[in-house]
Amino acid sequence: MQRQIKSDRRTRQTGKFIRDAFLQLIAEKGYPAITIQDITDRAEMNRSTFYYHYKGKEELLEQCIHEMLSLAEKDIMRPAGTNDQETNSTECNDQIRFYIRLFEHISGQADFYRVMLRHVPLCGQRLSGIIQQFYQARIFSNHPIADNLVISRELLTTYITGAYTAVILSWLEQGLPYTPASMAQQLSLVMNKGPYRAAGLLQ
Repeated sequence: MQRQIKSDRRTRQTGKFIRDAFLQLIAEKGYPAITIQDITDRAEMNRSTFYYHYKGKEELLEQCIHEMLSLAEKDIMRPAGTNDQETNSTECNDQIRFYIRLFEHISGQADFYRVMLRHVPLCGQRLSGIIQQFYQARIFSNHPIADNLVISRELLTTYITGAYTAVILSWLEQGLPYTPASMAQQLSLVMNKGPYRAAGLLQ
């Protein structure tokens, strides 16, 4: 049993070395230009070790994105009242809670998202999908009949998720100048009041 535990730990550590090397290389030269040799050289291991863990760089990319966004869903959907920022606010509705948790997750994994959102469109698409699912459910719960909406539900969710992803990338590239709670409050104002009223340009 102890031998198995050591083997599992070694496997996880090797996988981390590969993923860290992969992320560094994406930042330096972009995903399309990376070769398996680049990855093994950076991770200081032989090709057989890499192929023991992954069939190729495509599988490595897919697993990196899948694992991170699975963690994102877990972080965002955890039971209410398990975060200090949330429990200190008695008026923390689902929208604010969603904002706070997503920005907390992004800030905790900033290096990954800064690289992947800039260089790998697939990651941005998958993250947008999580945001889109939330808003589609929220819009449907408030307005179950599509005819009651002034604009189409699809257009609205596409607009929101696109803006949201762009804001996240800008926040990362600026070095996280605002806390997750501050970002949540600002975006909530923009979404609820519209950009001009939220900025104080219209009454």
